[in-house]
Amino acid sequence: MSKRKLVVPEAREALEQFKIEFAKEYGVDDPRSLTSSHTGYIVRELVELGQKQLMEEKNGK
Repeated sequence: MSKRKLVVPEAREALEQFKIEFAKEYGVDDPRSLTSSHTGYIVRELVELGQKQLMEEKNGK
């Protein structure tokens, strides 16, 4: 993981788990070997998940 500070430090474990799941989904054996293009996909997927969560909260689901 990058040495950058997370906004929510408690999220580190969840982010690492997400990276492992993402790596498996894209056929990468070792999450540490994810490339910058993989990282772009991860960010897009996280944004999409966040948007869905916000919409569900807004719509009361």
